[in-house]
Amino acid sequence: MSTSILPTKLRHLVQVLLQLSLLIVIWWIASIIQQQFNLPISAGVIGLLLVLLALLSGIFNLQWIKTGSDFILGELVLLFIPCVVGIIKYKNLFLTQGWQLVLAVSIGTICVMVATAYSVYVGFKLEALLKQKLHSNPPMKQEK
Repeated sequence: MSTSILPTKLRHLVQVLLQLSLLIVIWWIASIIQQQFNLPISAGVIGLLLVLLALLSGIFNLQWIKTGSDFILGELVLLFIPCVVGIIKYKNLFLTQGWQLVLAVSIGTICVMVATAYSVYVGFKLEALLKQKLHSNPPMKQEK
């Protein structure tokens, strides 16, 4: 193995771990907020709102969490394993009332897909608008 590749992989691993740690700390803070104020919203949603506010306000730079977020999204399939195990474990329930579960999951999936598509669309439009503003108003150079 080349010695020049190892530091890059190690640096990437450290970056992923640090960014995941930051995201976990945000989730933990959101959990405390949810418990303290007895909110009916999950800590994950509150954490996402905190991250969104931090990114929009400039407190966070996107690069601080992008690598960790990409890693989580890349491993998202692992989160579905408990669902499959649950279906196998409760096979009789699934056979008798499975249509209700399939209907609920299908409707939920469609809602999530539509909301995600719309959010991505709005995000790309906002990003294009911000890039356009930055390019149309370049920062002035200070003369010495």
